[in-house]
Amino acid sequence: MQNQKFLNFWGWPSLPWNEPIGLDRLYWQEQTEMICSRLLFSLSRAASLFVIAAPPGHGKSTLARWLYHRIDTSTHDVALFSLLQHETKGDWLMPRLGHYLGLNVETHTPRLVLQRLHEASLHDKVLTVILDDAHKISNAEAFDEILALTHIQAVVPTRINFVLIGTPRLMQTLQAIDGIQHRLALWAGLEPLSPTELASYLSQRLETLQLPQKTLQPDALASLAQFGIGSFAAIDSVLETCLLEAFLRDQRTINADVMATAMQFIGLPKAGEEPLLDPFKAKAASRRRGPTAAKAAGSAAARDLNSLYYKGD
Repeated sequence: MQNQKFLNFWGWPSLPWNEPIGLDRLYWQEQTEMICSRLLFSLSRAASLFVIAAPPGHGKSTLARWLYHRIDTSTHDVALFSLLQHETKGDWLMPRLGHYLGLNVETHTPRLVLQRLHEASLHDKVLTVILDDAHKISNAEAFDEILALTHIQAVVPTRINFVLIGTPRLMQTLQAIDGIQHRLALWAGLEPLSPTELASYLSQRLETLQLPQKTLQPDALASLAQFGIGSFAAIDSVLETCLLEAFLRDQRTINADVMATAMQFIGLPKAGEEPLLDPFKAKAASRRRGPTAAKAAGSAAARDLNSLYYKGD
């Protein structure tokens, strides 16, 4: 009953943030658009690695899904894999490729996979493999199959590319692997949102929620901006919590007081306390490196804002 009252209060038939992001409504920062344009153009060059990194909650899976639907299927076969666990051995990729290529999972061998890849290349198509959460490829040994498939194309025309999308840990792992740098065709990180872009995102987000722009008051936006919250997931979490808090107060606007209460409920400090900037990142860093890590993480968080978000028509 309380859930229905909440929906009725804002005039929604269902919770709108449960809907997937429409791929035709994504907003791209200029540099992010340039990165993706360069990637799409360069995919015609086989035997390459493309690496895009961003901190958690910054739209990486959305970007992977966008690429999957955007790559030209007249010139490419496209496979999208999301890694659900950390891979530490060199035998995790071939079974996935074999399954994608229609081979019997129990009986296929690396030789059969290579043969099927060669057959696909005869149709003048490049196989582009998109690996989401690629930071879960944890060490050099787990990259062996990727390196082997890119190196072997010098003698066997398998024509395969890899697009690796993950957290900055992915870049750290790759930097420690010999022989991988000369295969890199793209090495990029997503840029942070500026305060202007944050305001633009929230404006468009209210539009997608079918709420008037005046719902978010200027003092609330200013309060949010000073914390420099760093990810799409965090910004959405703040907005959703603000809408709940406004409902509980029976008011249809989000002011600075509502914003302050909402930020406390998702773990941001109270007024007068030092901002953590990105509470999600700072908490994770604190768990990894001890109680002083949150302050250190805050100095870098301002560079870690989201670069993909809803765009209105």
